[in-house]
Amino acid sequence: LIFFGCTKGHHHHHSMESKVSKSKDNKIHIKEAWIRAVPPASKMAAAYMEIMNLAKDDDKLISVESSISMVAEIHNVKKKDGMMKMVPVSFVKIPGRSQQVLKPGGYHIMLIKLHKTLKIGEQYELVLNFKNAKEVKVNAIVSEGSSMKKEMSHDHG
Repeated sequence: LIFFGCTKGHHHHHSMESKVSKSKDNKIHIKEAWIRAVPPASKMAAAYMEIMNLAKDDDKLISVESSISMVAEIHNVKKKDGMMKMVPVSFVKIPGRSQQVLKPGGYHIMLIKLHKTLKIGEQYELVLNFKNAKEVKVNAIVSEGSSMKKEMSHDHG
């Protein structure tokens, strides 16, 4: 497996994986969308991406739809009583002329009650609804998170 994490600074090489999805008004650009691979028994998976807002006004990601799960929720990770907890949020603010990265340990999209087993390398469409920019369709690629413990991948089947 090739990880793209080590190529961060070199965005002039546009590989197929970092295809940019844009809103109709071209104000919201989304790239590097991925879904963390989960064991077949798991009914939940998390999706991450980079969202850029080219407008001068703030925008909000207000909901997500997915054909691969019954529910898609926006979550954030909050520290509570010394524990990291996942909490649903009603939106993610995308500041004007800035970006918001959905990443492990921060904001992310939870795909709940998956309809199917997600296989590494497959792509699935997510529909992101923004307050101003409206609907953006993005293809998220299933990949192993680089922070996955090595001993987790002992299944060579």
